[in-house]
Amino acid sequence: MNKIAVIPVRSGSKRMPKKNYKTFNSRNLAEIARDKCLASGIFDKIIISSDDLVFKELINCDQVDFIHRSEILANDNATTDKVVDFFFDVLPSCESILWVNSVSPLQSIRDIKSCGLRLNDPEVDCVMAVNTLYQHCCIDNNPLNFNPNNSFEKTQDLKPIQRYIYSCMGWKRETYINSRSDGFRGLFPGNMALVETSTLAGMLIKYEEDFILCSQIEKAMDSVSNTSTFKNYVT
Repeated sequence: MNKIAVIPVRSGSKRMPKKNYKTFNSRNLAEIARDKCLASGIFDKIIISSDDLVFKELINCDQVDFIHRSEILANDNATTDKVVDFFFDVLPSCESILWVNSVSPLQSIRDIKSCGLRLNDPEVDCVMAVNTLYQHCCIDNNPLNFNPNNSFEKTQDLKPIQRYIYSCMGWKRETYINSRSDGFRGLFPGNMALVETSTLAGMLIKYEEDFILCSQIEKAMDSVSNTSTFKNYVT
């Protein structure tokens, strides 16, 4: 097992209880992520990991497996780095891990594949999916990418902002493990690559209204899915 896709699935969620159990247009969120990872054709193994053994039922071929995660690593206090530590510990033969977020059901196969292939680059140690925004942005009321004392700039002329969207993120084992051993406590050690992904990939399901909106968007896209432009966008 060299290149692994991991789909973490929590049984609990404060902002939208039981969201990973809900049917999203005939499938649950983990199924959608699993099928897109399989369709990408770039992973040696796809791991579904949850504190609830019911998700073991999503194993549908030899390429898919399940890893049980303790409640401690699936509650609200579990940090991402601790979960990544766990994955590298229980998958000792993997070369890299791409975390594929199940709550981004509209990310495309192309989005996942772009992140996975970028992680394969020998010059890259970790990756993060991003959306590039051309918007006037501030931090604590301080302009970030524009000068309010100058003539008001058109959005297309602004310095772009790259927003982490967390639909996919990944790490190379060697750099990650060595950095942790050396005392690095950040999440992204070494040379990080930002991978531009579709706008829809950035639509994460956190609340009930997100679920409804994403579901309706997918239905609308399915209604025109026979047109090549839309079909390519979601796949």
